[in-house]
Amino acid sequence: MARRVLLVPDRGLQARMVATAVVTPAAVVAAVVAIAVMLPPKVVGGVALAAVFGLFAARKARRRDDHARVLGPEEAPELHGLVERLCVRADIAKPDIVLEDDPQPNSWIIDLPARRARLHLTQGLVDALEPGELEAVIAHELCHVAHGDATVMTVVGLPGAALKEGAARVPSVWFLLAGALVAWFVGTLASLGTSSLARSRELAADAGAAELTGRPSALASALMKLSHTAPRLPQEDLRIAAARNAFNLLPVRVRHADRTWRDDVADAPFVRRLTATHPPVERRIAALRAAEERLHHR
Repeated sequence: MARRVLLVPDRGLQARMVATAVVTPAAVVAAVVAIAVMLPPKVVGGVALAAVFGLFAARKARRRDDHARVLGPEEAPELHGLVERLCVRADIAKPDIVLEDDPQPNSWIIDLPARRARLHLTQGLVDALEPGELEAVIAHELCHVAHGDATVMTVVGLPGAALKEGAARVPSVWFLLAGALVAWFVGTLASLGTSSLARSRELAADAGAAELTGRPSALASALMKLSHTAPRLPQEDLRIAAARNAFNLLPVRVRHADRTWRDDVADAPFVRRLTATHPPVERRIAALRAAEERLHHR
């Protein structure tokens, strides 16, 4: 049996999880109460409609995840063996494995309370990476479960994401659009906390993966390779993939009006840095290279 690895608790990440779990729902509730008291009923109705649309979209996504085909051990014995070995080392329960038929290389993990975690790997990711790199990426995702941040992100991030998603679906009627704008603002406000947590948890998962595999360079290589992979999906599919950016290994880039591909980069304007779901790839790779140096000097 593989030896267990004691993942060092990240106190900063734990503090952010507690703050996010408390402050984000409180901010959403306070904003909703203020809206109900201060705004005209028609605008309040627009906000309510955006919330309903958003929750409906979230429930639809949840059903889609529930019906995703779980990969059986007989279909991919090597992949299952790899995940099982890493879970033993991290001392966590083995998640279900879903192989997404998606050429965009990415991964994410969903961990809801009282349910088995579900690890999602895209076919594009599996095809793009060498075995050692794939192991490092999977270790990164499993560390989100070991640290407990996957559950916090999944549960606490729902209200803000639902409001923003619903705001984009509201019909083009002036008072409904006004309500949609307010809903989008509240959703964005709520997402600031989860975005801050998302950036911290990625660095913590990178460090945990380095400990689990003993090869920080493998994850650095995977991040470098995937960050330079051009998107290979239609724009609509890219935007759907980008909607789960807070959970992705790397944020999905989407073409903007100036026809450039934008990402969470170090030189981004202040607002984009504030709402970014990931630290810059360069920062993550630099931290992993530093971890590699420390391993060589042990």
